[in-house]
Amino acid sequence: MTPIWTVTLLATAIAAAPGARADEATRFALSGELRLAREFQQAATTDARTAAQLQLRADARRALDAQTGLGLHLDAQTALQRRDGDAQTATPGRVNELYAHLDLADWQLAAGRRIVAWDVGQAFRPNDVVQREERRPLLPTTPQGRAVLQAERVDADSATSLVAVEPQGEAAERTLAWRHFHRLGTLDAHLHADWRQDRHAGLGAALAWVASDAVELHASTRWQPHLARHQTLAGWSWTGGPDLTLLAEAWHDGAAARRAAQRNLYLRASLKDGAWEPSLDLLWQPRDGGRSLGAGLRWSGDRWRVEAAWRRLGGPQTAAMRQGPLRQNGAIAATLAF
Repeated sequence: MTPIWTVTLLATAIAAAPGARADEATRFALSGELRLAREFQQAATTDARTAAQLQLRADARRALDAQTGLGLHLDAQTALQRRDGDAQTATPGRVNELYAHLDLADWQLAAGRRIVAWDVGQAFRPNDVVQREERRPLLPTTPQGRAVLQAERVDADSATSLVAVEPQGEAAERTLAWRHFHRLGTLDAHLHADWRQDRHAGLGAALAWVASDAVELHASTRWQPHLARHQTLAGWSWTGGPDLTLLAEAWHDGAAARRAAQRNLYLRASLKDGAWEPSLDLLWQPRDGGRSLGAGLRWSGDRWRVEAAWRRLGGPQTAAMRQGPLRQNGAIAATLAF
């Protein structure tokens, strides 16, 4: 039995357990998406594939009393795909999230595989030390969560989280991460700290300020004393009514493998016109002139979403972005939510 059906049956079993009736004390929700996508990558040759992906989400929660509840959350997916010239293959089911949580008034305790994404940046997040999810994917995707133990306390204006992260992969190490968030009117302040099994530590801070109905400013920084390096981002967004949104972000990534890739400038513009939303974006590395130019188009209905995206790498032949085999890629996908 694939993991996607295993976790679905597990959540269903909780909802059907003795005492878990469809009353005010018990909640069970099941939703998902079916996506059909066509993707291509151009390197020395062009590689294209077609994929059908099923993603399911389920939540089960049982209220124990007025302030206490026990729940289970899952997010899992599986897919069939065919690369041009090859036979159709099935992708093993993947569990993105599967965790149990205990709600105790202002506290929540959680254990299992969970997505814990932090920080305020859009294209780059220095303080995303738990999830470390890929930024700027060609099409929206759900990352696979990390194996965590988490304790979080939340009130009206602040939240404090402590997360123990189990290693994944041979090079990973156990990590303990802490974050405190506090809202001061229109200003959101974040403090971060993390400690790894090799006794290396990191400290970080972030701010997000809604300066007006149209302008938002944000900044984030992380310092790793043992490596004497830092990662720092500053960003600005402007919203012209409900239709036009402009985003600009600049950052220094001291952890980048190549010095030429440490400094980055990212620009994005999107326009909402009814159900349609076109967008353009540019990532530029000024030290060597490398650039990534992208364009996207999305149509959103009540249950259907259709989107297309394209990205091309450019700049001098010596640019860091040009050293890999990839030159351009694109995708088109239709998604049905249920």
